[in-house]
Amino acid sequence: MAKADRTIKKVAILGASGNMGSLSGGLFAQAGIECVFFARSLDKANAGIEAAVAQARSDVLRKYIRPATYEELEKEIPTCDWVFEGLAEDLAIKNEFFSRIEKVKKPEAIVSTVSSGLSIRKMAEGRSDDFRKNFLGTHFYNPPGKLPANELIFHPDMPKSTREFIYDFCANVLRRVNIITEDTPAFAGNRIGFQFLNDAAIHAEKYGADTIDYLLGPYTGRALPPLATIDLVGLDVHKAIVDNVYHNVRDERIETYKMPDYMQRMIDSGMLGRKAKDKGGFFHRDAEKNKLTLDIASLSHVPAKTIKIDWVEKAKQAIHDGFYSRAVDILRTASGEEANLVRYFLLGYVAYSFARVGEVTPAEDGIHGIDRVMAYGFSWLPPSGWVDLLGGVSAACALIEKAGLPVPTQLKNLKAKGRICRVPDITKFLVGR
Repeated sequence: MAKADRTIKKVAILGASGNMGSLSGGLFAQAGIECVFFARSLDKANAGIEAAVAQARSDVLRKYIRPATYEELEKEIPTCDWVFEGLAEDLAIKNEFFSRIEKVKKPEAIVSTVSSGLSIRKMAEGRSDDFRKNFLGTHFYNPPGKLPANELIFHPDMPKSTREFIYDFCANVLRRVNIITEDTPAFAGNRIGFQFLNDAAIHAEKYGADTIDYLLGPYTGRALPPLATIDLVGLDVHKAIVDNVYHNVRDERIETYKMPDYMQRMIDSGMLGRKAKDKGGFFHRDAEKNKLTLDIASLSHVPAKTIKIDWVEKAKQAIHDGFYSRAVDILRTASGEEANLVRYFLLGYVAYSFARVGEVTPAEDGIHGIDRVMAYGFSWLPPSGWVDLLGGVSAACALIEKAGLPVPTQLKNLKAKGRICRVPDITKFLVGR
């Protein structure tokens, strides 16, 4: 994409005491750009600076970052080229600060939100032409030092030249893997990823947390099993994402976004996952660091089970030995209830992803934007990578239909010869453990 005639010399980071604000701001500083880290107090702003330094593992960042409180906002914003908002996922809070920024920002200064799914159009409603033309979502994935995916959600009023400048800046200066995303609830990655995660939580009520995470573990193409991922994200964050989709979207699998009642009881009890160190979530550790698992019926933690299923262990061993085709053959042909469940999830992930082409990402991008966000934002094997591993479009469609899932026209009508997936080295997402 061509570059517009503009530069970014100074950036304001709002929400710099939070994880996303501080670490995202650190990427600007790593590029040698002057940054002002805003927080409620200087102590919190300085804590954000320390987090950014730790991510980069370099004290050099300190010379590019200055701490500030929100009382200094009106003083600093007029000299900033980019205002990067990383505040809480709360529309009222964001709008409060956007109102302050709008009054004092210089013409054509970029304002972006790191929101993971709130409407870009809604946040800019009633604002000036200049604000809307320079407003977008920049959804960095957490932690941005390890996950380079960046969903770009441009406000529809933003000119092409500004879009091109931002795309190039994020790709070449901030080293992001950009995905152009439509302004839909949860955008692209979270829309697809949290459908899988919430459906796993629904099935955990029948099969148990240990069994679900064993069956859908890293050997099926993801860095972390699904319930462990929810613990990492936080059950409160999970709820905000799936509720947003459930109440604002209608699609073929919308009921899988309905958060199970037991998870609300977990949240009410403070069992939010890893952030609730004394209460845990689906998993916990006792005083001796032994792994505990949630008993869903009683909402208490019990000793984790050791589960071993023959075909799963054989698939893991094949991956460990580098025989990826053999592992996929095992996944495709294994018999029994557990094997059917694994195929339901893997094929459902493929089908749901292809069905979102043209809805969450532009139709002209095909599956490739969704592939990139799942690979570089979630560390999951991309959906078209599964199509390739399963033997191509016809074979994947037949397996999806056999699993009783809707076959998306975006996949069925795909005219492709050879490999579809453009993400390199997809076998690295299959981990034999």
